[in-house]
Amino acid sequence: MTSRIDAAPQTFEPIQYVADLLDELATPNPAIRTVTDPIVAAELIHTEARSRMRALLGHFRGTPALLLSGGVDSIFVAALAVGAGVRPHAITVVAEAGTDESAAIEAAHALGLEHEVIKLSTGEVVELAQEITRRIDTCELWEVTAGIPLYAARACLDRIPDLGPILTGCVADTFFCGGYPLSHAPESPKARVELDQRIRTQSAANCRYLRLVPNFYPALLDSYADRFIHFFQTVRFWRISETLGPTALFGQYDGQYVDKLALRMACAAQLPSGAEHLALGRKSPLQRSSGIMAGLFDAARNHAAGLPGAGTYSNPLVEDPESVANRLYLSILASGPESSEATADRSVVSPHYDPVHSTSSRK
Repeated sequence: MTSRIDAAPQTFEPIQYVADLLDELATPNPAIRTVTDPIVAAELIHTEARSRMRALLGHFRGTPALLLSGGVDSIFVAALAVGAGVRPHAITVVAEAGTDESAAIEAAHALGLEHEVIKLSTGEVVELAQEITRRIDTCELWEVTAGIPLYAARACLDRIPDLGPILTGCVADTFFCGGYPLSHAPESPKARVELDQRIRTQSAANCRYLRLVPNFYPALLDSYADRFIHFFQTVRFWRISETLGPTALFGQYDGQYVDKLALRMACAAQLPSGAEHLALGRKSPLQRSSGIMAGLFDAARNHAAGLPGAGTYSNPLVEDPESVANRLYLSILASGPESSEATADRSVVSPHYDPVHSTSSRK
């Protein structure tokens, strides 16, 4: 196992597009998922994470920033940085319906981090969405809503003197199967096949350069993009990921059945005494947990309520989402044949987005 990891040198690169670097990444190979003990898996992850953090801090000088969402991935990265002797400047971006704030505040307090919370109104979410769509040249929902918190965080980044690396927990869900319940018992052979297929499919889709918006991060972060760290997106972490069996990633921990079990255990081991419970937090993808999706939907309701005749038979501000979507689509049809032709019969889903269980790495 160690030889598989050490075959790739440790890296301080902000991101490695592992799907482009490893030809065999997408090829099913459940037989090599031989690490079944979550304690062993947690130690592998923990050891590699400390090594990765040392490499990053040895290369990028200055004050690190950290995008802290309140989930285990970014909390683990924060704890690793503190363990390596630095205290990153933590940044959390939430809209009015966001659920990330309380856990992020608790984590920052436990780790002794300076912490800024950016709170966006619905109007600010809309303004940012307009700017993001212009910068990345697409209105694709998950790309735009992933970009809003990143772009909003720039105001904080601008104020950090001698800014170092911008740390994130990106791709942990992809490599360690977060947010995706298994269909079979973790101990079963079918679960091993299912896990292998899921992780390889998502990694092949998410961890390549030629995605829908290849220049996503430079378009949003400009010069900051060169120091925007996808902490877990390396060949070495992938080599660990591809050896983990279902029982290493799904099981009971502190009385709860959790996903990303080994990662949570590694995080708990890195946290200060009394803060281990922070490793158990559950959250939705950042686009939802930040409240960005809800903010855009509020804006969509308000727009629907302002359409001609709205409110005659039902109130767009309180009616079901399907009716709101239909109102908005009818307004597109009413705007002319060119608009209706442009939106008709579009049922193609972006290849890196599973509409049932999204683990998009734009987080």
